Amino acid sequence: MHTPRIFTSPGMPGYAYSGFSSKEYKDSICYAITSGAMPYDECLQAIRVCALELRSTFNEIGGLDGAFAANVRRMENLLHFLDEQSTPSADPTARERVLCDMIHRFYDVLYGCVTAPCNKDVARFKDPSFVGNGAQLQIAKACGILVNAIAIANCFAKTVAVQSVSVLGEHEVAEAFHVGLALTTYVDVKFSALRRCLNSSLVPEDREHRRAILRVVQHNAELSRKIAELVDYAIPGHFRSRTESCLKNILDVIETSSTVCEAMVHGDDCAQRRLSLATEARMVLSDNLDRYVSGTVVGSAAQISTSICVNALIKALGCTLLVYREYATSGGEEHPFACSLEKCIQILRDKVYPKVFSHECMGGGGLQLAHRVRLRLCKAADELTAISPELLLNPQVSGKLHRKALCYLAEASCAWKSDNREHFDVPEAGESSSRQPSTSVGAAGMGGSQASYTPPQDPGVMPHAYAQPSTSGLGSTSSGQVAPRVSYISLPSLGSMAHVYVQPSASYEQPSTSAGVSFSLGELQVASHGSQTPSDDDLEPSSKRSRSA
Repeated sequence: MHTPRIFTSPGMPGYAYSGFSSKEYKDSICYAITSGAMPYDECLQAIRVCALELRSTFNEIGGLDGAFAANVRRMENLLHFLDEQSTPSADPTARERVLCDMIHRFYDVLYGCVTAPCNKDVARFKDPSFVGNGAQLQIAKACGILVNAIAIANCFAKTVAVQSVSVLGEHEVAEAFHVGLALTTYVDVKFSALRRCLNSSLVPEDREHRRAILRVVQHNAELSRKIAELVDYAIPGHFRSRTESCLKNILDVIETSSTVCEAMVHGDDCAQRRLSLATEARMVLSDNLDRYVSGTVVGSAAQISTSICVNALIKALGCTLLVYREYATSGGEEHPFACSLEKCIQILRDKVYPKVFSHECMGGGGLQLAHRVRLRLCKAADELTAISPELLLNPQVSGKLHRKALCYLAEASCAWKSDNREHFDVPEAGESSSRQPSTSVGAAGMGGSQASYTPPQDPGVMPHAYAQPSTSGLGSTSSGQVAPRVSYISLPSLGSMAHVYVQPSASYEQPSTSAGVSFSLGELQVASHGSQTPSDDDLEPSSKRSRSA
């Protein structure tokens, strides 16, 4: 019941969580706490239930890695600690101390889980006894329950805190939300590039080895998505560095594991363009994560600039991918809304970004390129405006992400026209009849010429099911000239990389959805031993290719 399942949507397979490991479970408990319906002793009981499930899980997988055997002992100690609290103190200070102690213990176990050597052992992910028996899903379940336990304990700790908790500002909330968007774009786009290494693999043994590498990447990407749920300004500053440490270790595994596949797609132009976009997304992720941990909302003095246009594209892609994942998780990728979302993703990833990147690196392109990029941005917006937000799956969350995606597309269009204003004084011949006018408020910025960049206003996105919706608007984002960038693919570890300044441009609330990071891993299940080589750019099944043509 509590073990995640692998959903096998051709366009975006991944892990779907349930029971104690799901975000829905965490949100329901936190809502009960903040509404006053769950007293302190019941909160401790909820944490105890999580600890019992973790002990059982670690007993099952203890033989896989010494880290899991050590975690069995940690759970025993935690359960003994909880037994000692059977008569809870009424003193708020004592309660807060008990909850913080438990959070530290859970973080110790979480770090041991995500850094276990088996998470990056390619040989393990080729072994049917490991993957076939779902060992990687047991590890993901443990991480999911640990994340939920930390969030639940922190949620109650805020209610008993002796010192008042300051109200979060819109820029603070935006930084945490943007971490999730950059992570989503980074992992999905990177994986869509890496899986193209299967195109050139004709020998069955070599093909299976490449699949195993991609399974390692997928597994760690799913772990990073789950850990990223702890990126929340409601988490005290002294715990944020522990979240960062877990995330950095996972992302370093992804980079290291990807090296072999990156070499295999060196001559693949499509893969190289996607890797370039993934590189920029990780740079943005690094900067946002650093600011989240430090508690600042401005970048450092020495930075390598990511342009306003590319930054907006990364955020728009992140929002769109999160909405699409709702359909992929439920097997609804044939739904017309899912088809529109998929087309929008393809346009931004494979049509818009390569042209923007080329222009920023090498300059030139002239009027034809300027209008081509703008029209493709308009086409992406059209795909989104064809969707009725109130009819989306999980509309309370997906509808807000949908509107934010339109705002980010408008932001990208405004920035692009500002950088190429000399080409937008006169509309291109025949331009007005090339597309239907958008009726979406969010896409209004996609239209006429503009001499300077003015960011659109942006509604918020719910951070949790139990949080109050934001009523504030967007902050302003100033534009500026961006120095030409040099294309590169591979990155050093996140801790040593150069920082990127991303000007905060929106107030938001974090979406309450389990869809954080997406993948394209249709042929990577252990049970699948087919050797067919995908031939199209997006490695989609024939039904999707005909639909997207």
